[in-house]
Amino acid sequence: GVYKQLQNLTRARRSEINKRSRIKMELRGIHDQIWREYQGVSVLVDHKVKTTKIFSDFWGKASLHLLKNYPHASQVLELGEDGLRALSKQHNLKIRKKTIDKLLFAAKESVSKPIEQLSSELFLLKQKIKAYEWHTTNIELYDKEIERTFVQTDGLFLLTVPGIGLITAAEIYCEIGDISHYNSASQLIKKAGTNPVIKQSGPDGGYYGCISKQGNSNLRRAVYTAGRCLSAHNEALKPFYTRLKEKGKKARKIYIAMGNKFIKIAFAMLKNQQPFEWNHSDFNYEKEILKKLSQPLAA
Repeated sequence: GVYKQLQNLTRARRSEINKRSRIKMELRGIHDQIWREYQGVSVLVDHKVKTTKIFSDFWGKASLHLLKNYPHASQVLELGEDGLRALSKQHNLKIRKKTIDKLLFAAKESVSKPIEQLSSELFLLKQKIKAYEWHTTNIELYDKEIERTFVQTDGLFLLTVPGIGLITAAEIYCEIGDISHYNSASQLIKKAGTNPVIKQSGPDGGYYGCISKQGNSNLRRAVYTAGRCLSAHNEALKPFYTRLKEKGKKARKIYIAMGNKFIKIAFAMLKNQQPFEWNHSDFNYEKEILKKLSQPLAA
């Protein structure tokens, strides 16, 4: 029953992620009508136009606070440098001087309509921010419940792999199901639909083309995500990634290959009930698990 429970939770969480992503796009579109330059200021550098972002994270605490309370350029200009500093200190926004300078420059360069003519856009922006925060809170609740359920399973072995987070591990674990039903990792790869299909016309041996995309789409997405994470954050598998890149493989194909590599590793770990092995002085699989959990793990 635990596989089904995790499936319900992870799939519901994925639905919330998709809804929040749509709201993000809508929110950006609405705010673009209010203050276009807030999302990036175009400047001329060496006779080339470059766009400079004000905030590295548009959805960070400081950016969201300004979107909620000071969405228009005229409101930021009214605050000025001293007002922005006071605001940052009052709400612990940690806005640096460089960011304040960018904000004021973007506000001065704004070509938006006067705030009096944007009542409907401001109302819609406020509602979308509320929806964004609501979905974000829901996602955090799903994360906690997924963790509570997942730590009771042998899926914890998957967390011993550097670069694999809790949600990705839970998705792969529940979509795979009972590992005793499979004889080899290749069966899991086919279940995910990430197995390459041989294209052949004539007597020649043919060649490997695209993946089959047949089977469990939820598992396929999780495998791709795992491959992408491993490519960026797993030093143990870095040689495999480098070898594929030197062969001229494109990023998406590398992520799929890395994901399939992880499926093989996951199959062996779950089958043999053993953690990930890496002969590195700084690697400890117990610490690797604990740093990925928000709550202490019972002994």
